[in-house]
Amino acid sequence: MRITFAGAAQTVTGSCFHVVTQTTEFLVDCGMFQGLPELEERNRAPFPFDPAAVRRLILTHGHLDHLGLIPRLVREGFRGRIVATPPTRDIAHIMLMDAARIQEEAEDGEEPLYTTEDAFLALDRMDRLLEYGQHYRMAPRVEVTLMDAGHIMGAAFVVVRAEGKTVVFSGDLGNRKKPLVEDPAYPPKADVLILESTYGDRTHRPIEESIEELRQVILRTFEAGGNVIIPSFALERTQEVLYILYRLWRERKIPRCEIYLDSPLATAATRIFEKHSDRFPEPARRVFRKKRNPFAFELLRYTLTRRASKKIPSDQGGAIIIAGSGMCTGGRILFHLKANLPRPESSVVFVGYQAEGTLGRRILDGAERVEIMGSIVPVRANIVRIEGLSAHADQGILVDWALHADPDLIFLVHGEDRALAALAERLISHGYSVHIPAWHETVEI
Repeated sequence: MRITFAGAAQTVTGSCFHVVTQTTEFLVDCGMFQGLPELEERNRAPFPFDPAAVRRLILTHGHLDHLGLIPRLVREGFRGRIVATPPTRDIAHIMLMDAARIQEEAEDGEEPLYTTEDAFLALDRMDRLLEYGQHYRMAPRVEVTLMDAGHIMGAAFVVVRAEGKTVVFSGDLGNRKKPLVEDPAYPPKADVLILESTYGDRTHRPIEESIEELRQVILRTFEAGGNVIIPSFALERTQEVLYILYRLWRERKIPRCEIYLDSPLATAATRIFEKHSDRFPEPARRVFRKKRNPFAFELLRYTLTRRASKKIPSDQGGAIIIAGSGMCTGGRILFHLKANLPRPESSVVFVGYQAEGTLGRRILDGAERVEIMGSIVPVRANIVRIEGLSAHADQGILVDWALHADPDLIFLVHGEDRALAALAERLISHGYSVHIPAWHETVEI
């Protein structure tokens, strides 16, 4: 068996792994590179394989850095089937159509990586839907099983059994005790483990402490007369924040206020979460059984149109505004940052990962001023990072998960240098053989 690390090698984006066995050729994910310009240039680099020769694509979940190049793959000759869970299929539809639209509407002079037509053609190939634990004989002597990764709704890790070996691709592993997704399932005994490392260098705070921290930020900000601005990913993070705010309101722990979800994509994702609410952990399912919808409570306002977005009183106070993009690389969040970053009474709360090279990362790293939509904006607002809401496993969870797989060899991917090095050190201390592959590196196992 041969594996080529076509993405997520010494970086957190662009996940794509090309696998060749004696009987077939397949991919695990085909994601978009995001962040630094030199990373985004890779989105136009030739694939290190022939798309027409690939028979299957196994999709771990619906984030762009795992599926964002699938339409390009189809455009360049892929005619195989795409395997995913049912929620991931629904999520992929809104994510790929949105990505295609953004590229078609871009005014940077570059040809789009793909069009909405390419996205439709890609979605037509996503027709092999698997539930967790269901075995799929993908080719002679090649079996695939998807297991719950606990990252976002529908997210999976991939167990491949081929040529007498068991290879596990972690995808993105989730945190524990999250309100809207189950804890990650444990992997089977593996010969080889390809393990994500996003937070391989840190330990998250307990989620209840993080919720209390968010509550205190809201109370202090409202008392000062400012707004709480939350840049948030459309998938999972937005829905989790809404659920937490619903809980705080029901328990009378925050005052009456206006809560705006200013993101059409996140709104569409929220509808998918409602559709699949039977997959939530029991406490959240119980809320829905009582006919209470945490995505439609009285404080919450959805702003679908640009006109409605412009009516949000972003320059006043007493509002919670959730908008994308989560790393502040575009979208309506830019308008709210421009209005609130100069205001000491406002707070900007980061609840997700901020990749190197993004506006969110620069703000989080302490920039005194940033450029937003052609204007230099001073950063005077209260900047807060709440890590306990992360959808990614921390070092302790990653190590515990790897110990259950007990592999002969671990490849660390999907992490920046510091996280990769720290996680490698911990795993080596447990006696494991660890390798950090380079982009386009090929290994025989």
